[in-house]
Amino acid sequence: MKHLGTKYLETNRLILRPFSLGDTASMFKNWASDEEVTKYLTWPPHRNMNTTQEVLKSWIHNYTKEDYYQWAIVLKENHDEPIGSIGVNAYNHSIDMAQIGYCIGKKWWHKGITTEALMCIMNFLFYEVGVKRIEATHDVNNPNSGSVMKKCGMKYEGTLRQAGINNQGIHDVCYYAKLISDK
Repeated sequence: MKHLGTKYLETNRLILRPFSLGDTASMFKNWASDEEVTKYLTWPPHRNMNTTQEVLKSWIHNYTKEDYYQWAIVLKENHDEPIGSIGVNAYNHSIDMAQIGYCIGKKWWHKGITTEALMCIMNFLFYEVGVKRIEATHDVNNPNSGSVMKKCGMKYEGTLRQAGINNQGIHDVCYYAKLISDK
């Protein structure tokens, strides 16, 4: 893999860009404080903007690393207001694998936005970074996340029983993946 860091990317409707501290209020309001959005995530909803700001400070600090990928999802029509995030959660460099996670405010659910963002990130990781396998997981009780993965050409690989923990407790985890060699 040839790591390139969190580069500015665009799709038809979206801008995917690094976060800034100026995104604190939007992140807090649009998804980080929403219990419904964070229901199946591994971090609790933010109770105040200080928490959101500390998370953003950590992400911004990590942008100095070439192997760090965390994008703000911004609708072109909304100019600079993030509505979600998408990034690489883990690597296995020995097999050139990246695991992706994403989160978007519920106002933007079921509009194809997350699918568009994931497709863009997958193409970037496959064709610019040199990843050979991209995987993503979801709580078995959150099938909408799996629908996004399927729409992006990821194949269901199985469910690991009681293999994850999130805000709902210990749960079964569904695995999806796509290889660069997949059609």
